[in-house]
Amino acid sequence: MDSLNAVLKASDLVAVLGREVSVRLVDISASGCRLESTNRLAIGSTGSLAVMFDDKEYVDDVRVIRCREFEGSTGGYQIGAEFLWTNAPHERSLRVMVTRLQASAVRVGPFGSTTQM
Repeated sequence: MDSLNAVLKASDLVAVLGREVSVRLVDISASGCRLESTNRLAIGSTGSLAVMFDDKEYVDDVRVIRCREFEGSTGGYQIGAEFLWTNAPHERSLRVMVTRLQASAVRVGPFGSTTQM
């Protein structure tokens, strides 16, 4: 018990409380995304968002910047989240996936013009 008290009295004690929240990805851009959930999330909350796409998992750290209840809803929330630059985007980063999807949506049309698909 003395060792537990010593840990709890330490001035440099840091703790993290985490939970898993199911969300539905509604919209995504290179800077953030819009999610839907049955859970309310506090503005300023941070976490890791993992998305499965083409049998691959893409992950990025996000911060909740908006959370509002659906109008006339029975408990659903719209959540706005921005990507955090806690590390450089990597191959399985959501930001990289979005950039690749946007690039693949643009194709070269007749006479070399670029068109959106």
